[in-house]
Amino acid sequence: MLKQKGKYIILSLLLAIMFSCTKAVDFNQADDLKIEPVVESSIVFFKGTASNFFAGGSEVSVIQDAISISVFDDDFIQDNLVKSEFVFESTNSFNRGFSMQIDFLNEINEVHHTLTFTAPASPSNQDVVTTHTEVFEGDSLTDLKNTKSLVITLTMLSGTPITLNTVGEINLQSKGVFYLNIES
Repeated sequence: MLKQKGKYIILSLLLAIMFSCTKAVDFNQADDLKIEPVVESSIVFFKGTASNFFAGGSEVSVIQDAISISVFDDDFIQDNLVKSEFVFESTNSFNRGFSMQIDFLNEINEVHHTLTFTAPASPSNQDVVTTHTEVFEGDSLTDLKNTKSLVITLTMLSGTPITLNTVGEINLQSKGVFYLNIES
């Protein structure tokens, strides 16, 4: 009797499953897939004290460095990058201001985009924080995608001469925020 009840229960469950309501699955929905990730990455970091601005006992007012950029060589980035923001933050505690210039160079080292901003002097040697955001969309995004290197120029503005004992430091940090649109 127990075996027979078990058979009826199993048969009832099978019938209920077979005739229950189901929703049709649309496998073509995969064709409509759209993903819009936002990726952040560090770009440049610099920390300098008075000793970075001296050479042979003389004040050096300009420091320059170049970095290669290969991320834009990737076809995936070329096809899916729809917007980018470069965020630069400077923290200055020198009693001298600084000008920062970032040049974006293409494969034949032509400057095709430049951004500049200033880090004001700090008369009391307290941190003065400055933020600059550069947005790349449309034509400027096309220029960015053609970037092969960045040239960063840090220029100490005129003011009270510094010595090796001058108090303060200049910090520059930056990040890139990349907006992608991936569609199937």
